[in-house]
Amino acid sequence: MGLKRSFKDELREATLDDIEETVRDEIGPQLMEAARENWKAYASQNDYDIDHIWEDAEGPHIGRDGDSITIRIEWPGLTALFEWGVDPHTIEGNPILSFYWKSPPEGTRPPGAPAHVETDSVNWGSVTGGIDESRAIRDAMSDLRQVMP
Repeated sequence: MGLKRSFKDELREATLDDIEETVRDEIGPQLMEAARENWKAYASQNDYDIDHIWEDAEGPHIGRDGDSITIRIEWPGLTALFEWGVDPHTIEGNPILSFYWKSPPEGTRPPGAPAHVETDSVNWGSVTGGIDESRAIRDAMSDLRQVMP
């Protein structure tokens, strides 16, 4: 008695079903939790109020196409600025930049300066030194890869 012709196809689909379930139920949640913990540590270390990054993350979204399983987590806008960091730089306006800061960070506006400022350029990060990279997402992925079978 031999194997059914469809044995290989059925085995491949069953294996992909198992992998998809593991990614959805274990790997995705572990990745999100590891990133959340990395974000919290980074925010605490730098005194950043960025709770929205881990609170507003969406996913994990699991996709399946042919013989591949993908996982996607959607982070809120501007998350990459913290993940990759930002060096101090000059922002040029054309023709003019306009800023209103109700309560700007300490040391970023000279005493007595108006709350509304118009200028043609801003040397962003000159006081703060920019934004250090967090590596919260990349480190979470790296950590998870180390424990995956």
